[in-house]
Amino acid sequence: MDGYYIALLIVLSGAGLIWTVKGIKNKVRLMVFFGVILTLAPILIIMGWMAWLPLISSVALVVSWCVRKEVRRA
Repeated sequence: MDGYYIALLIVLSGAGLIWTVKGIKNKVRLMVFFGVILTLAPILIIMGWMAWLPLISSVALVVSWCVRKEVRRA
């Protein structure tokens, strides 16, 4: 792989990690969902595990379900 390609994937993974942490902190499920996808996809691409890429959305969905916002009903 080209060095610029790997650097781009590392930047995308870092951005996904930031989105995941901010989503967990603010309890925003959609931000956690996309953050986990942005974190895991570049890591799996760099490692060469392209066969595992379809499972990333399932993992992201499970992680986003763990983030729950408390709903107060009047």
